[in-house]
Amino acid sequence: MSGRRERRAARTRADIEEVALSLFTEHGFEATTVERIAEAADISPRTFFRHFPSKEAVLFGDLRREMARVREILGSRPPDEHPLRSLTVATLDVTDRMEPDRAQHRMRAELLNARHNSVDYELHLLRQQWVQELAELVAERLDVDAATDARPNAWSMTLGCCFGSAMHAWLTRTDGTPLRELFTEMLDETARGLGQAAQVAVSAR
Repeated sequence: MSGRRERRAARTRADIEEVALSLFTEHGFEATTVERIAEAADISPRTFFRHFPSKEAVLFGDLRREMARVREILGSRPPDEHPLRSLTVATLDVTDRMEPDRAQHRMRAELLNARHNSVDYELHLLRQQWVQELAELVAERLDVDAATDARPNAWSMTLGCCFGSAMHAWLTRTDGTPLRELFTEMLDETARGLGQAAQVAVSAR
C-alpha cells in the first residue's frame, strides 16, 4: 500500500472510530448497529468491515491489528537482543501511537465502565489474549515452547502489567503526563523492585 493510500486509510479508520464512539455514547452500544455507524460516517458497511471486523473491535480495539504491528517491530530487532528490551521497544511504539488520541481512549474507557459487568469478563479475556500473543511471539524469538518455558509468559505479563497500570493513570490523571513517560516510570520502578527481589532470592539459596 502506498503512503498516500495508507494515510487515507488511517483517516477513514479514525473517522469511523470517532463517529462510532459518539453514537455509542449517545444511543448505547447495543442499540448502535454497523449500518448506523456507516451511515453517520458517510461510508458503506463494506468499507466499515474493511477497517474493523465488528463494532466490538471499535470499542475494545483491534487486537489483530496491534499484534501485527508488534510482530513487525519484534521482527526488526537484533536477534541477540533480550526479549524484554524488544518488547519494551514495541510497547513504546504503542504508547506513541495512542498519545494523540487520548480523548478517544477516555471516551472508550467511559463507555466500557458504563456497560454491564460482562464487560469486565470480556476485557479480562482480551488482556489474557494479549499477554498470550506476546508470550508466543517471544517464544518464537527464543525458539522455545511457551507451555514449558516460563520466561515468555513472565516477561509478557510483566510488560503487560506495567503498560496497563500506566494506561490507567494516563486515562484518569488530568496533568497531561504522556503515556510514554508514565509507562517508563512504571517500568523503571518495577525493574528496581525486581532487582532487589532477585537479590533476596539469590541470597536465600
